[in-house]
Amino acid sequence: PATKESPFVNSLGMKFVPVPGTKILMCTTETTVAQYQAAGLGYQPPGFSQGSDHPAVNVSWNDAKAWCAWLSKKEGRKYRLPTDAEWTAAVGTSTYPWGNQWPPPNNCGNYAGQELRGCTEAERAILFKGYSIIGGFSDRHKFTSSVGSYAANGLGIHDLGGNVWEWCEEWHREFRGTCRVCHGGSWGDGLREPLASSFRGGLTPDHRSNSLGFRCVVER
Repeated sequence: PATKESPFVNSLGMKFVPVPGTKILMCTTETTVAQYQAAGLGYQPPGFSQGSDHPAVNVSWNDAKAWCAWLSKKEGRKYRLPTDAEWTAAVGTSTYPWGNQWPPPNNCGNYAGQELRGCTEAERAILFKGYSIIGGFSDRHKFTSSVGSYAANGLGIHDLGGNVWEWCEEWHREFRGTCRVCHGGSWGDGLREPLASSFRGGLTPDHRSNSLGFRCVVER
């Protein structure tokens, strides 16, 4: 069986570790541009430079589901998005993914740091209106970063906070069957509330954004 020290590795080189209290193995990183493109679903560039090992963005819930179905067929195993409960179990019980203090310590994850102050006019045009920068915080990246650039949590999982928002499997209970849950915040988030471990975003299944991606799990 897979462990933190000896993860399950699939044919794409994705690593999966157990999440206590669940029946799944979770990918240690967000799905990358290269992994997403392997399915031949097409890729919509975000308007900023990305490497093949950066997280795939502009991926709707429907796109992520199609990718998981492709990988399941290719591998002969059941891949899917994490449920809200599985994602919550993975992120842990601290107030924020990095701990209980605000602001976050430098380089603990990819959030809206001082680097965004250096955006060109063209780059500012792709930021969402009303974005907020965390005072004094630095993470070395303006936009997305290579997956696994920051320290993993206690389970061996990277970027549960920051880099990109991550889709979950189910409907958001507060939006009456119109929005799917997403978690984790992104490179463009600098406010306390969306970066809290307990925060649940809600987006329609066809929504795409340059700060929204996903990670997958595999059923044991």
